[in-house]
Amino acid sequence: MKKIVLINLLAFIFFILIIFLILKSLNYFVSGPPRYYEFVFNLEKGDLRKKKEKLTYYKSISYHKEKEKDDFLKYNTQEYKNFKYSGEIKIENCGKTESGLYELIYATDKNGFRENQNNLYEKTDFILLGDSFTMSVCQNKPYDLKSQLIILNKDISYLNLGLAGDNYAKQLITLLNASKNTKFDNLIWFFYEGNDYNDTLEKIEYYKENYYPNHIQQKKILEPNTDKNYYKLPYDYEITNVYKLKVFIAEITSGLSSLLKYFKNFENLLNINEYNEALIIAKKYLDEKKVKNKYIYYIPSWQKLTNYKSIKSKLFDNNPQIIQLNTLKMSVKEIAEKNGFTFIDGEQIFMNLEDPLKVFYYNLNTHFNRLGYRLMAQDLYNKILINN
Repeated sequence: MKKIVLINLLAFIFFILIIFLILKSLNYFVSGPPRYYEFVFNLEKGDLRKKKEKLTYYKSISYHKEKEKDDFLKYNTQEYKNFKYSGEIKIENCGKTESGLYELIYATDKNGFRENQNNLYEKTDFILLGDSFTMSVCQNKPYDLKSQLIILNKDISYLNLGLAGDNYAKQLITLLNASKNTKFDNLIWFFYEGNDYNDTLEKIEYYKENYYPNHIQQKKILEPNTDKNYYKLPYDYEITNVYKLKVFIAEITSGLSSLLKYFKNFENLLNINEYNEALIIAKKYLDEKKVKNKYIYYIPSWQKLTNYKSIKSKLFDNNPQIIQLNTLKMSVKEIAEKNGFTFIDGEQIFMNLEDPLKVFYYNLNTHFNRLGYRLMAQDLYNKILINN
């Protein structure tokens, strides 16, 4: 009897080992997004944001390769005040689902955008237009995109009109409203592959009347207040061994999740006619203002970069999700070039890394970390700024 039990136990262990090796092999050759929704979020109590906060917290205390120092520029220092931003000091409560370490605190300009001197609304070399990646959510100065660009060339000026949560229709309205009295020669309009396609021009009249630009609910900070550390994240979660096991299973099945994509249908993400109409409106406006150069800079999504092994090896580059995202990119490129925009593909600068996911905090679906914004700034400098 004991012998039978022992044989069955060994057989079970052998079976588990074989499954483990298969999953590890899939991760090695295929890669893909970890199945956090299936094995972590759906099995935890609480709302989705709290679940994401817990995962970020766990990663921030266990991930040994990325612990950032708080060497960013603090809002209540004299060095920061010397920039003379005229708006309010705001805190964007994003740290618990991004770095797990610090909040973003920044000063607004007269129109509510992040860290612009007001004279840039009169004249600037470049306008940066886009969503939270352009705004650099959860990166304090000088690790945000605009600051990294200025480090590369201090003689070039930028008016950053990036706002978190904006898609192309809102971004168009921002451009038309915020820059109407601005003289500028260059526009870089960022398109984030992860969600910038998700909008409709049907709302454009509503945006014209109700949107500009302080639509984001953010907590104000009364300045000065040097007694309280607003940057520090006062949160803590109990991390059990069961939770660690859930995260382990979610991550070891990431390659399997890519293979499962072959059994799903992925539709075209972009409304081609509406995006084309948005660029027609923008082109007419920019031509009237005699803007010399207009660019669309395409930012790859976390979903795309999780498949980097498949893309690099070309073993599974016919993954339906990869095809869907490549179709999105080609659609944006064709529409951009048809309307006189220069299309800049930002994907390769990240794919050149041994592990492109290192540009996200703890390889999670976050905004870029310091490395990500530094690489994007360098890519922009090499492809656009070096010639201006």
